[in-house]
Amino acid sequence: MFSLQGRRKMTSSSLHQAQRILILRLGAIGDALRVLPALARIRRTRPRAFIGWAVEHWVHPVLAANSAVDRFHILDRRLVKAGGIAALQELRRHAAEIRDCGYDVVLDFHGRFKSGVISRMSGVSARVGFAAGDSTEANHLFNNVHVRLEDRWENRVLRFLHLLEPLGMDTGFDPDDMGIVLDRESLEAARSWYLEAGKPPLALYPGCSAVRSGERWPLDKWQSLLRELDQRSVESVVFWGPAEQDLAAAVAAAGPNRCRLAPATSLPEMMAMLGCFRAFLGSDTAAMHMSWMQKVATGVFVGPKPPRTVAPLPPVSSRILRVESHYREGLGRRKQPVEIISEVPVPDALEAVDYLLQGD
Repeated sequence: MFSLQGRRKMTSSSLHQAQRILILRLGAIGDALRVLPALARIRRTRPRAFIGWAVEHWVHPVLAANSAVDRFHILDRRLVKAGGIAALQELRRHAAEIRDCGYDVVLDFHGRFKSGVISRMSGVSARVGFAAGDSTEANHLFNNVHVRLEDRWENRVLRFLHLLEPLGMDTGFDPDDMGIVLDRESLEAARSWYLEAGKPPLALYPGCSAVRSGERWPLDKWQSLLRELDQRSVESVVFWGPAEQDLAAAVAAAGPNRCRLAPATSLPEMMAMLGCFRAFLGSDTAAMHMSWMQKVATGVFVGPKPPRTVAPLPPVSSRILRVESHYREGLGRRKQPVEIISEVPVPDALEAVDYLLQGD
């Protein structure tokens, strides 16, 4: 369900005819990836539309090769975080660039204060966002077409597709139209690397951002898992991101005969490499979404969020690793006990790997 409001004349008919469409999703990487099915739907439904995407500079590389986007409006997050005059100047520059493109509608997939400000500064009369309660930081006050969700914890891919309803587009999920696009150089390099590595079936990702360190499965359990996999002759590669190399190296060292540490990669390189594997096991990170959205069987450690908002969508094979008995109904996400993940037994992770690789 959606509602229209505001002083300017705006009708469902005008939204249905919009041909200059701005996607507003600044970050994070995993969420930007989960907007791609909505982007693919827009492009397929309105092949002649001009589609822009407002995105932060650090997320842009994972989207840059996507030809469905006619123009990226890149916001320098470093300047915004610096605050003061630098932040104000960057926001004004970004908004002016957007205004110059004359968009008919903004789709605010980000749903926070910062994206709301950019949406309002864009000068676009039709600004579509989520309703109060389905967005945060008073974002709904900046947008004037509001989409109400029946389940605010619905999988993010499905959640984002709902934002297309005011444009009169089909909001159903199509697993064959995920919208993932990679440049040829990254794909060819990934395939060459994978062949040289002996085509290992399993990708592992033990890390996650420092602010979510409580959602990491403990190092000693990762090492126990790798020892078991080593004994079973299951070959694997451990991937890592910024500030995670030491953790990844410690995990890989526990399986010296069958496990290797991935090289340093760019975002497009990592996504292309992950798409080569038969299965993925790891934290709730961008790497996990890179994997399942390329139809790689995926196991994920899910912490304080309801699993349905994180879990890969069918028909991708998946396993959720979580100790549900530690979940505390009514507690906020940041107050949930770390034992939801830390107490997941090694045998459960091993069984998940067996299940994910059963097609081998």
